[in-house]
Amino acid sequence: MTGNSHFGKIVSSRCIIALASPPVPCVPICAWNPFNLTSEQVGLMSRASASLERKGAQKAMLKEKASEHAADLAMGLTSTMKKLIAGDSLICITCRATVLGNGCGPGKCECSGGRTKPSDDYDPKEALLNAAMSREKVRKDAVKGASAANQVVVAADKEKKKAGRGLDDLADLDLSSVDMVEIVFEAGKLGMALEKHAVSSVADGGAAAALKVKAGWVIRKVNDDDMPPDKAIIMKHAAAAMKAGSMTITFQQPLEDGKHHCIGCDKFIDAAQFDGAKNDLGAGPGRQTCCSCEEFADFCG
Repeated sequence: MTGNSHFGKIVSSRCIIALASPPVPCVPICAWNPFNLTSEQVGLMSRASASLERKGAQKAMLKEKASEHAADLAMGLTSTMKKLIAGDSLICITCRATVLGNGCGPGKCECSGGRTKPSDDYDPKEALLNAAMSREKVRKDAVKGASAANQVVVAADKEKKKAGRGLDDLADLDLSSVDMVEIVFEAGKLGMALEKHAVSSVADGGAAAALKVKAGWVIRKVNDDDMPPDKAIIMKHAAAAMKAGSMTITFQQPLEDGKHHCIGCDKFIDAAQFDGAKNDLGAGPGRQTCCSCEEFADFCG
């Protein structure tokens, strides 16, 4: 009993001591500072952390935009096509009719059951792109048709001139002011090589070949600007014109077969006049010089 009482006293004493001890202060987590940082240092670290979060969000956004851009290019939605679909909108998701149409006039829904409007979350890119590509094809075909028709008219005029003149008249004809052909090129590669202002070669399957441009023709104008015998200047004007869309090049072509351009006198003359020249017809358009021009150059040189 005494032992139990003594044990009870000890326990009671310990409880009294524990209850009498002052409570341990609770330190907030946000105030935990084991490295004894100043408030300025803590603020700097907080701003750095926020900056990293912003950069991470920006990288994720750029990655998403790059992915979307790659998907657009794979679809054929280039910057040029984006401009063409900018003013268009989808009318019906079933027949894919658009406001601007597919090149045969304004679009309208042809569905027998009536129009199916696109929902707010519907992506019309593909339908708008297909309509824009159809419109662009119709426009390009019209331009090519106009160029081809112009060449037919020039060819007919050439035959008329040949039939109405004798050989002596042809010999005295100044060829520097006749047989100009205007050809419209769409934005893109020309498909031909130049030497000074002469077409030295035409690439198979290129734009120039499709428009029936021939090696040996000479460029006289780009749009309404007269061109000198300088390739760099011509290409500079062509590049500027291409930015605005299509470009018209005025070529001079020979009046009849057997005539070739001399870079010296800048005229189309008979092939025989190149015989014996250093830069004969083998030098190619833009380089070939007739005997008279070479002799004159040697005399004045």
